[in-house]
Amino acid sequence: MQAQTSLAAQSGRWTMRDIITLAIFNVVMLILMTIAPIITVVSHLLVGGFTALLNGPIYMVMSNKIAKPGTLFFTAVLTGLYFVGFGYANYLLTLAVIGLICELILWGKGSYLNPVRNAISYSVFYVGYSLCGVVPLIFFRESYLATLEKSYTPEQLSAMLYYFETPSMILIMCSISFVGGLLGCYFGNLLMKKHVKKAKLV
Repeated sequence: MQAQTSLAAQSGRWTMRDIITLAIFNVVMLILMTIAPIITVVSHLLVGGFTALLNGPIYMVMSNKIAKPGTLFFTAVLTGLYFVGFGYANYLLTLAVIGLICELILWGKGSYLNPVRNAISYSVFYVGYSLCGVVPLIFFRESYLATLEKSYTPEQLSAMLYYFETPSMILIMCSISFVGGLLGCYFGNLLMKKHVKKAKLV
């Protein structure tokens, strides 16, 4: 009965409770997204996967609580807006497009309650997150470099460009992000089965 109720909720309209839930959980995920680069040693390669791993359980609880189309897209847009505040306006466009791709993966009833499809779409989102440093170099190189030069030393910028312009490094970075996303969702599902659903929080 509870699963049927959740499935029915997914096809309904967004409520104020859904919006508040989305906002609260995204604030927590953005905090972890901010902390992750500080903890990660080789940040350009590992930060996406590490962040995806940390946020996976939080995302799984949020997406199962809301269980409505648009959850991951709005999460991507909120993440993009967060980076706009730091001067990286190009990230919003990249993340919005990735968010739409993720919603296509989740197309159909009950998709957010399907742990496999949900995990795949979430992992794709973090691949897109890792590509936020790559895509602007292709389409908005001069303005993007001008923004980066305000925050990084020439040595730091040179190291960053190595990772964001070398195909093998980009592939490794995206692969780590995808795997980190899958692991994060796996642990998130375990958390929900053992604690969250028993506590009737979802």
